[in-house]
Amino acid sequence: MHQPSTALLAARSAATLNLIDADAAPGGLQIWSGGEPDLGRDVTSIPAHATSTAYTEGDYVTAGLHYYRAENSGTSAGTAPTWPTDGGTVADNDITWQDMGEIPALLGTLPFTQPAGTISGHTLTLTVAGTPTASQSGTATWARIVNGADGLVYQGDCGTIGSGAFVEMGTTNVVAGGELRADTLNIDG
Repeated sequence: MHQPSTALLAARSAATLNLIDADAAPGGLQIWSGGEPDLGRDVTSIPAHATSTAYTEGDYVTAGLHYYRAENSGTSAGTAPTWPTDGGTVADNDITWQDMGEIPALLGTLPFTQPAGTISGHTLTLTVAGTPTASQSGTATWARIVNGADGLVYQGDCGTIGSGAFVEMGTTNVVAGGELRADTLNIDG
């Protein structure tokens, strides 16, 4: 077992705050629906799967309501495979595709003040600016803390209060036009 020192935890909190505030614009907490992508991957415009097309390992494609990651490089078959929607894989000529879940959608962003928060001991408490509203309806499944230039700082799952998720919410059901709230936004070193 290992445990970092209090000084190290405090330094990590300070570095996190500096990273969130690295841009002139304020950072924020993005709330997303759908399957959580690989760390930091852009999911704002995933192309649809195409037949007889070369793909590189790690490429994402959509099919139906889900998206898939190429587990290896290769060329897709002349006809599309039967896509799994249970987290499984499927062969497509010489490519294996991994089901990543439903296509992600940004439900809304809680903008931070700038500076984004305060540090007490080694706990960073982030502060939301204003009363943000959801831009889309859906089930919150994952979230990202980003700086003002949308640079990734943290990424993790969403769950209800007491779930142990990265972001805990009173409900994960988000309604377009409804208020996005955070009772506390703490990062412990």
